[in-house]
Parts: sequence; C-alpha cells; structure tokens
Amino acid sequence: MATNETQRRTEVDLIRGVALIFIVVDHVNGSVLADYTIRNFAFFDAAEIFVFLAGYSASSAFLAMEARHGAAAAQSRLVRRSWEIYKAFVLTGLLMLVFGLLLALARVPAPAVVSTEAPIFMAHPFSTLIEVFSVARQPFVSDVLPMYAVFILCAPLSIRMARARPLTFVGASALLWLMAPMLTPLLPSSDGNGWSFNPFAWQLMFGLGLMSRLRPDVILPRQPLVRWVVTVLAVAMTLAGVLLAYLWMRPHVYEPWLPAWLPTMVFPLPKKSLAALRVASFLGLAWLAYLAVRAGWVARLASVMGPVVQIGRHSLFCFVFGAVVSVVIEGFTYGIAGGRPSRPIALGGDIVAVALLLVIGGWWGRRKEGRKAAVAARQLRAVPCANGRGL
Repeated sequence: MATNETQRRTEVDLIRGVALIFIVVDHVNGSVLADYTIRNFAFFDAAEIFVFLAGYSASSAFLAMEARHGAAAAQSRLVRRSWEIYKAFVLTGLLMLVFGLLLALARVPAPAVVSTEAPIFMAHPFSTLIEVFSVARQPFVSDVLPMYAVFILCAPLSIRMARARPLTFVGASALLWLMAPMLTPLLPSSDGNGWSFNPFAWQLMFGLGLMSRLRPDVILPRQPLVRWVVTVLAVAMTLAGVLLAYLWMRPHVYEPWLPAWLPTMVFPLPKKSLAALRVASFLGLAWLAYLAVRAGWVARLASVMGPVVQIGRHSLFCFVFGAVVSVVIEGFTYGIAGGRPSRPIALGGDIVAVALLLVIGGWWGRRKEGRKAAVAARQLRAVPCANGRGL
C-alpha cells in the first residue's frame, strides 16, 4: 500500500514538474520552447494542470495526515500550508516588482517591465505594496498563488463535503463556476476587474482534483463499455483540441476564409473565468493521462526524469524561483538583442531557464530531504532516552 502511494505521488510530481517548466517558458516573451508547450496542442495550458493537481495533492496530504494524527491535525496542516502559499505570493510579487524595476532602470525593452507592474510601483510605491499585501494587486506570474491559498484554506470544508455528499459537492462547484462572472465584484482588486484567475470559477478545477483522489468511484466510469466510449470521446476531444489550438494561436490562417462571426463563437477562450471548452479539453486529455498512469507509462518516465520529479515535489519553491527566472531570462534575451530576440538567442535563453530550474530544483530537493533525514535520525536517537534505556 505504501509503495503504491509513493508511486502515485511520484507520478503526480512528474506531471506537476512538467507543468511548472511549461509555466516558466510560457511567461518568457519570445520563447522558442513556448511554441511547444501544452497550450499549443490543447484548449488549456499548464495552469489547469497545476490547479487540478493542487486539489489532488491537498486531499492526499489531508488523508495521510488524518491517518497518522487525526482530522484536526490534518486541518491544521492545510491552514498552515495556505499561510505558506500567501507568503510565497507576497515574496513573488515583491520580487517581480524589484526585477521589473531593475529592467526599467537598465532600459531593457522587455515586455516584462510592464507585466511586473514596475512602472506603477515607481509612480506609487507605498500604495502598490499595500495592494500586493492585500492581494488587490497581483504582479506578473504571482497571480495564481492567492487563488491557490484560498483553495487550500477552504480545503478541509471542501474535503468534508466531498466525502459525505460527493454529487452535491460537484453540483455546488459547477453552480459556483457558472455564477463566477457575477461574483467578480466581491474580489479585492486594484483596477476593479477582479483577479487574473477568478477563484469562483477555478474552484471547479481544484474540486475535480479533490474528487479524483477522495471519490474516484463517483467520477470515474466503471463499466467497460462506458470506459470505451469515454476513451473515444477523449481522443476525439484531444484531436479537436490540437486542430483548434493550432488555429487559435494562428488567426491569420482562418481569418481569410472563415465568416467573421464564426471565430467569435469559439475564440477567445476566457482563461480568467475558466471557459467551458477549456474544461472539456482538459478533461479529455486528463482521461488519457489517467490511462497512461494505469498502464505504467508515467511511472517509467518518472524513473528516468528525477530532476523534473524534484521540481514537482517542491513545487512552491520552484514556482517562486521559476517566476524570477522568467523575468531574468526575458530581460537577458531582450537586452542582448536590443528588442525582441532572434530564435537562436531566445532558444539559448530557454535552455538556460530550464537548466536553472532543474539544477536549483534538484539542489533544493536534496537539501530538504537531507534535513528531514537528519530530523528523523535525531528522533530515532532520542527514543531510547525517552524510554529510560539510554544515557
């Protein structure tokens, strides 16, 4: 049982590690590798993967802690984790402002200067800091973390409801998702437009992650015929996603020969409110990924992709570090090129960015595991003394 749980965690860490690498390169303007991330082949991007796995991991952590120390300890652990994520958001937001300011002072013509909101920080430093601490302003890349912190804070209640009344939980989550645009004014916002990720909508993705760990019997089909039909639909949805995502990223291909009204029915797909087509596209590919996990393919990949697993295992640290890497690499490539970098320069920046993430993520993982081993060793040595058999 423990072996199965460890393998499952490793598979999740691998997928999350890949998603974090996608997030880093997707946030580098001019990136070459960003042309080959998941957003180019589906109607969603790494954010959906990250949030879904956050729900899955939150429920896994709760169940493990509950089994060892009880429900109260499990709830307290999630509350502490929410606080850790909020602190990571503040740190990331401040780092974005600082590095954006440095790029601006160096006169680097990188879009990240505006994305990090450095110009606003220079004009109104005190009020900008207050808005960051109050999550009303969420600078470049950091915007997913406040939503994540809210979800983890609410996870104990969500888990209780999902276990007791799974269908009610799913229905309530879907209803809240539909109502999300109307609830936007409730969110603290510096510009009145809400958050980049509307938590009232994105809770659906987090909730599906919770359910996939807590009650797979409710959301996964059991009958062979139903599973076959779901697989066929998932393949069809995935192939359609590849085609439509290709067109989505290249409007010049369809604009000359499609009626003007038709693309507006499909494009753009609002990420902020988690468009229905994004959800459907994600679920189709998620089902195929689930089949790959059951077949053992993901475990075999994880066995040879240890550094990527470490990135996923220490995702919060790697997210913060990756945000800094995105801004620094963009500034570096734009600075060298004096504008938008050529593909060779951009590809070189991509390679450096991914290498930094792999090296630092691996170093941080070894550091954390070494500290855990040292603590365990001290506790083991203390046991005989506690029992009166030591010195």
